[in-house]
Amino acid sequence: MNELVRFALTAYYPRVDDLPGLAELGVDEKIQRLRRESTLLFWTGIVAASVAFQIAPLLTIRKPLLASWLSAEDLDQHAHKMATHPGYLVRQVTFLIKLVGGMFWGQSAEIRAFLDLTPYPEDPGTRRVEAFVPRQGPLPGGAPDKLLSLGKKERDRGRDKDRGKGLQA
Repeated sequence: MNELVRFALTAYYPRVDDLPGLAELGVDEKIQRLRRESTLLFWTGIVAASVAFQIAPLLTIRKPLLASWLSAEDLDQHAHKMATHPGYLVRQVTFLIKLVGGMFWGQSAEIRAFLDLTPYPEDPGTRRVEAFVPRQGPLPGGAPDKLLSLGKKERDRGRDKDRGKGLQA
């Protein structure tokens, strides 16, 4: 199961130029920790979304192959079409995968350093279980130029063409 989840997560966060992809950021340990610490329902949802991602190329790019058998270009096209599919449930599958992958990718010290953001402190390994959890102060940062340039690259690839057509990203 972990390999299915790993494949789906890394498909949405590949290496881009000098920016490391999720596969290069110790994702296996993060998946094991997620499996250990998450509820059965959440983990089942991640696995189900990963299975759907694996079998959906027939729906998205009209190729009767598993996603793991696709070329890098076809895999990128498949991932994009899953994320922009007109069907709400298909987009929700993608959202769950991208949510988890984005947490793993964005918390990595390597990514934060690349984007000129301060690294997060070490996870204390505890949960906040008080009835009232106080609000955290503002986090440092903003939108650094390197992050904005990634968005511009996606726009140049035509990834914002659905804006204004009723689809929500």
